[in-house]
Amino acid sequence: MEPFFMKIVGEMEQVYYEKTSRHTMSSTCYNIHLRPAVILKNFLPVDLICCIQGVPTEKKIKAGESIQMPTAEPGNTVIALRIVDYLEKEWSCKHEIQLNAPDFAVWTFDSYDSAQKVSLDLGMNTLSKTGSIIMSLYCPFWMLNKTGVMLAYRQSDETANVIYHPEDFKGPVLFSFRAKSFFGKKKASIRVEDGEWSDKFSLDVAGSSGVVNCTTGGTTYQVGVHIQLTHSTLTKQVIFMPYYVLVNNASYVVECQEADRPADPWIKVKPGECSPLWPRSKDQKKEMRVKIQGTSEMSAPFAYSTVHTTMLKLYNKYGGVNVDVQMTEGAVYVTFSPYSPGMAPALMLNHTSDALSLWEKDSNTIITLKPHELLLYAWENPTGSHCIVWNAGKKKEITDELRKDGIGEFEPNEDRQVWWVSFLDGMQRVLLFTPDMNIARDAQSAGELEPLDKEITVSIHGLGLSLVNNLTRVEVMYLGIASSGVIWETCKSNKQRFKALSVKDCLAVEEAFERYTMELAIGKAVNPRVVVDSKTEVDFETGEVLRPFKRRLRRTFQTGLWLQMKTSPHQLQLHAKVNRLQIDNQMYDCVFPVVLAPVPPPKSVAADSALKPFAELSIVQRIMPHSKVQQYKYFKVLIQEFHVKVDMGFINALLEMFEAEEVSETEEMRLFEEDQQLVGKPLLAHVTLVSTQEQKNFYDLLHFSPLKIHLSFSLSGGSGPKAPGQETPHFMNVLLQSLGVTLTDVQDVVFKLAYFERQYTFLTQHQLISEVSMHYAGQSVKQLYVLVLGLDVIGNPYGLVLGFTQGVEDLFYEPFQGAIQGPGEFAEGLVLGVRSLFGHTVGGAAGAVSRITGAMGKGIAALTFDKDYQRKRREAMNQRPSNVQMGLAQSGKGLVMGVVDGVSGVILKPISGAKQEGVEGFFKGVGKGVMGLVTRPTAGVVDFASGSFDAVKRATEMGDEITRLRPPRFFQQDGLVRPYVRIEAEGNKLLQELEKGRYATTDIYVHHMAISPGSRDTLMLTDKRVMYIVHNDIFGGWQVDWDYTWESLSAPPRIVDKGIFLSTGEHKKKVLGLFGHGESGKVILIQGKDQKEWLVNKMLELRKM
Repeated sequence: MEPFFMKIVGEMEQVYYEKTSRHTMSSTCYNIHLRPAVILKNFLPVDLICCIQGVPTEKKIKAGESIQMPTAEPGNTVIALRIVDYLEKEWSCKHEIQLNAPDFAVWTFDSYDSAQKVSLDLGMNTLSKTGSIIMSLYCPFWMLNKTGVMLAYRQSDETANVIYHPEDFKGPVLFSFRAKSFFGKKKASIRVEDGEWSDKFSLDVAGSSGVVNCTTGGTTYQVGVHIQLTHSTLTKQVIFMPYYVLVNNASYVVECQEADRPADPWIKVKPGECSPLWPRSKDQKKEMRVKIQGTSEMSAPFAYSTVHTTMLKLYNKYGGVNVDVQMTEGAVYVTFSPYSPGMAPALMLNHTSDALSLWEKDSNTIITLKPHELLLYAWENPTGSHCIVWNAGKKKEITDELRKDGIGEFEPNEDRQVWWVSFLDGMQRVLLFTPDMNIARDAQSAGELEPLDKEITVSIHGLGLSLVNNLTRVEVMYLGIASSGVIWETCKSNKQRFKALSVKDCLAVEEAFERYTMELAIGKAVNPRVVVDSKTEVDFETGEVLRPFKRRLRRTFQTGLWLQMKTSPHQLQLHAKVNRLQIDNQMYDCVFPVVLAPVPPPKSVAADSALKPFAELSIVQRIMPHSKVQQYKYFKVLIQEFHVKVDMGFINALLEMFEAEEVSETEEMRLFEEDQQLVGKPLLAHVTLVSTQEQKNFYDLLHFSPLKIHLSFSLSGGSGPKAPGQETPHFMNVLLQSLGVTLTDVQDVVFKLAYFERQYTFLTQHQLISEVSMHYAGQSVKQLYVLVLGLDVIGNPYGLVLGFTQGVEDLFYEPFQGAIQGPGEFAEGLVLGVRSLFGHTVGGAAGAVSRITGAMGKGIAALTFDKDYQRKRREAMNQRPSNVQMGLAQSGKGLVMGVVDGVSGVILKPISGAKQEGVEGFFKGVGKGVMGLVTRPTAGVVDFASGSFDAVKRATEMGDEITRLRPPRFFQQDGLVRPYVRIEAEGNKLLQELEKGRYATTDIYVHHMAISPGSRDTLMLTDKRVMYIVHNDIFGGWQVDWDYTWESLSAPPRIVDKGIFLSTGEHKKKVLGLFGHGESGKVILIQGKDQKEWLVNKMLELRKM
């Protein structure tokens, strides 16, 4: 008989009585789970045969399937795996099932079918889940050859092990690396047929694309490489495609040929299909011609390596072919579609009684446009300048590039004036010549100066969204959109639009206004005319600025969310602002309390510019009643600089909330089949062509501002009682392991993503989204190298580079200098703001020095092996001082406390260790105490240096520290989610931070109050005790002056004249036999009668619990 193994996992679950939280043994339920000891999954695209030691039968595991192994004992069983038919060879591997196997291991399969032994290294991912060991066999790369030519692959450092991939081979080719470099950075080379090897390229980054050049017999083959992740995340698919692909959307066969190689055969592309294009021309211009099968007329040459959509004219019954060239990082798609009405580049209309002569710039062919004639026009030279020129009389010529709307006048004859106007009609550009000025004006300015007939304004003061995990009773995140502070605005007396004053002027006027209102309030006779500074004088009574210019003046503020829409028959204006967006991490003991918030611009710049909202959108759209094409005259988005600070605890808490259900076996199988289907699909299926059939819109000016993001990341997370673990999530582990990188802390790394701009272009919705996401995502990936520079290995030296050499790159400007106009302003034709860039040097040196010492402090603190010390240090570093003095005092306190903690730890750690873990804990404690004696003072010294530098840097930066919008939500004992009560949240926060978190796990907050108005002394009630707490003004933080547990009170609390008397049961000793009296205790000084009664009742209630 074969042995049978199973894993038995027992869980204890408390079953509470209905009205109490106390439980006895009788209310405990035990759940016992029986699970298989080992499960093996086959993530290879080929079948696997498995043979277990001591079992005579073999088991077949199909691609994507898994089996349970009830007869395998981890630690004692050996299994043999065979791949029967892959590359016409049989492969086998023998391995022990280890009890504590590493997460990732390499299993080597050998084949003896050929003259010499061949081996294939595959990966084995081992997971322990709910007691079972889950083993997944996978290959890191599947190579898919869609080029139509024979490819060969090799690893970057090997010359012998070459893998061939014929163009007609059906499945994927498994590509792997030797065991030593299996988990490192992986590079490979390819070649076409028997040509030269390409340069090495990286296979690591999933989601990236690129182009690789291979030379064979004098021809350079450009091969597009696309790397994508499969659903199992263990394997990456590497798809090889021709870089240039010809796609035919017409109903006839299209033939193509390179323009400078007339002797080459024509490439035929059948209807609805695609063909690879391997250019042979050495010419840099990269041009080709096209014709339709069965005809002899050829088009003019057009460029196939730049993005454009052009109508190519053919002098036959077809009229022409439309060509659309689109580029992605790993491919260029040249799409042909038949001519349909409205596709011609221009429609010319002569609405005059004279004939007009026109010609294309740099062309000798003159077109004569007869009176009242219309003509469809296509470019003679598709690669030329695309300008039309015509005679304007008096030997003058007018040139117009038919890209944008335009209007003008000229005199072909002495006595006659003619207007020309260029405008869009659907997709078609119309060039109209008319003697009637009104027709020209109407065609051009439809909607530009119309009176508005509708206006909708939505204004929301603020918005808050709280994310709560009610199972763990933790508020994870709080998102707030907040309004601004006071803003003063002025307006010219004859105008309607108010403009904000600069931050500096706002502050000055507000200060003067507050003085004025205070003096009014106390009944003083005040002159409303106030001189604010040497330049400015205002009158608060009439609301006017008197000097330097007479203006109307008003006091206002920006609401959190503001949206305005105005419409007229031919125009829509949309203007939206988000004033301030902030996302907070609401978990106790987190590394970064504020996850996302705007970064204020440097003081020097901010003082002279008006306050800007965090995000602003401004759109002017022209409405054309007879056309489906939407024309956007102005479309601009501006987002200010912001920071993102994330720690592992926060990521884990979010993952815990949004954790997808476990993927079932059938679902896992379905996803695997999806990946496998991709293997057999033809080239056309991989052409990620953005459909050209979709409705296109025309953008005169489309501009998305640059993004400047400060990124910080910490591997540590909350270590509080209910905090999610600090383990890296599984999917991140797989990803990092496959990249061969380890994750480390990152501090204030700056990403600068250039702006995105398009002018006078047609784009479909889909095209726009894909271009924008490619633009920003592409740059983010490229700038990950900044992360490599900014890794917290020993501080962040990138800070030094940034502070000293703040050169602004091309296509990047500081977001706070971005000019965005309201749609109204734009419609009035105001000039765009100047894009001048300011220099910027802010305590860069101090910052980097503080960061380098900060990293040392973090490393040394980790050496104490003491979670509590690390947590307290983290909290102290987070409570950032408000000024330099506080900063130096706090750093000094850290230095002193480091020495005190180190010495006291030698005595206290063994005692607390013994309490928690018995004898073993005592010896662990001795070790921790001795280690702490050395490292704690050292960490204190390093933190003192770091904190002092930090204080200097912060003094040179903006004054206002960004803090949480509100303290984390307080959950009562029953764990129900109730409306937020700020006073409860503040009290609970106080309890959590009190005496370095001493009461955080033992007590539950009930109530707190200040002893008297304006006093910082506070009385706090918890479910266990009453406490009197005071604020330490030198070192900051709260301390307990005295506390008594409810059991220790000898009599119930009672009301006395001065407040509430607590009988503590301590009898005062008689001094020299005098001054003794019976009862002693504490009197809490409280004034109000109602307050005393409420407190005494609450205390009596808590005493009974």
